[in-house]
Amino acid sequence: MNKKQILIIAPYAFGYTTHIDDALKKIGSVESRIIYLDKPAFAYKGLFHKAQNFVSKLLFGKNLKKTFVFDRIKSDVSNLPHQDVIFIIRPDILDDSTLNYLKSRTDSFIAYYYDSTRRFSRKVDIIPFFDTIYSYDKSDVETYGFRFTTNYIFNEEVHTKSNYQFFNISTVDYRLPTIEKLADYIKEKGWSYNIQIFNGTPLESDSVEIITTQKSIEEVGELIKASDIIIEIQRTEQIGLSFRIFEALGYNKKLITTNADVVNYDFYHPQNILVIDPENPKIPEEFVNSPYLEIDRSILDFYKIDTWVKRVFEL
Repeated sequence: MNKKQILIIAPYAFGYTTHIDDALKKIGSVESRIIYLDKPAFAYKGLFHKAQNFVSKLLFGKNLKKTFVFDRIKSDVSNLPHQDVIFIIRPDILDDSTLNYLKSRTDSFIAYYYDSTRRFSRKVDIIPFFDTIYSYDKSDVETYGFRFTTNYIFNEEVHTKSNYQFFNISTVDYRLPTIEKLADYIKEKGWSYNIQIFNGTPLESDSVEIITTQKSIEEVGELIKASDIIIEIQRTEQIGLSFRIFEALGYNKKLITTNADVVNYDFYHPQNILVIDPENPKIPEEFVNSPYLEIDRSILDFYKIDTWVKRVFEL
């Protein structure tokens, strides 16, 4: 029997997307591959090459960095057999010519929008390229008729010993003041926390630790395991549930989030998940001190990556 040929094209995203390929490889009837949009990365060959790109962008509106990605993707795919499915995350990074080429190389061209169209508007423009588009954003699903899916649980481990009560790791953006305000609140309560914010260059903060090196997905997992409660500050332009929520489920950790829509999911329980107002965060002592309530296995199994790939790829 011929195996179903599935190609994933996606950002590396700290390794989150790798789990899709890993799960597909467990299925005997599938031959899966993954090509990363951002690996290997573009590198200038010297100062002349850098100057050449500057002139190219200025005079012709052509960015050599982007052209490198488009050409690399097409070259990699040209060496593969015709695919039954090409599944792409962040297709808005690619130009129309590359998307047309990819569509010609598969029977089924599928996209997963795990960022909202409100954040990346090009996602609206490229809708006609795809046979199916999945989205975790309920607003986009309703507006554009996408198929709804969430992110997924990719790791499950239960740890009872913690080094601190609260944990958050984020990148510096407009959410930093909210995170600092929440850290000050936790500090005033006398609770322990580990809040790390990546900036790339040193930055002063009295409330949180600024780190200049990004953590790997494995390192983040170890930090989550050492905590009792994960903090997640949702981007204001998104409704869908971030990976942080599914990490909390997989590691059996409580969650504090600003995403009010989480209460509409079947795994929600107020003993495990607290929705806070980012402008006026309040955390009840009872929520912090009560034990984690175990979620029914049938509910968790629905969100696990092994189940997720079978549903999305119709296996």
